[in-house]
Amino acid sequence: MILGSIGILFPAWLPDSPVLPAEDGIVESLQVILLVATGAFWFGAARTALHLGPFYQIFGTLAIASAIGESQDSIQQTLNIHFSFLYIPLIIFALIKFFAHKKHLGAFIARLTSHPAAGFFASAFIMIYVLARFLGTSLLWKASLGDNYHSDIPLTVSAYLELLACYFLLIGTIGLCLTPQPHDITAID
Repeated sequence: MILGSIGILFPAWLPDSPVLPAEDGIVESLQVILLVATGAFWFGAARTALHLGPFYQIFGTLAIASAIGESQDSIQQTLNIHFSFLYIPLIIFALIKFFAHKKHLGAFIARLTSHPAAGFFASAFIMIYVLARFLGTSLLWKASLGDNYHSDIPLTVSAYLELLACYFLLIGTIGLCLTPQPHDITAID
């Protein structure tokens, strides 16, 4: 856990390149990799979760949708379509899964909130929606740094906080998905 948090700073050790800002380059790529890995864990654990499996698939879909959101610029350049069209099948899949299995929502929420992974998920959302927004404002950095202010600082700080949040989402997902399930059909006796 500690090594992973330190490893998140890996892009900061790369040489500066004016054509590769932090948010558009390696940091964004690492965010996408972590979110795709998170989605893979959710989908991989869905079968062993039995009646809670569809909610694992919904969370996997949310992780994939987040990865699409992080790679929106490269998707638009590569596929020549607006990235939001890729959300349509994901939304349809998630809604079908939800409405077909909504009677198990309470059990899933109880499982999710009673597991230590909930702390990682809460920390990730606080980093993305509170800290990254607060520390990613130029007013804060202009007031703090004065004449030493550079316009890339808020964007870089926000990008690194989002990267750390993606790492926390992955760690929480791994912890939740690898927890032994009662009546696991794949377990060896």
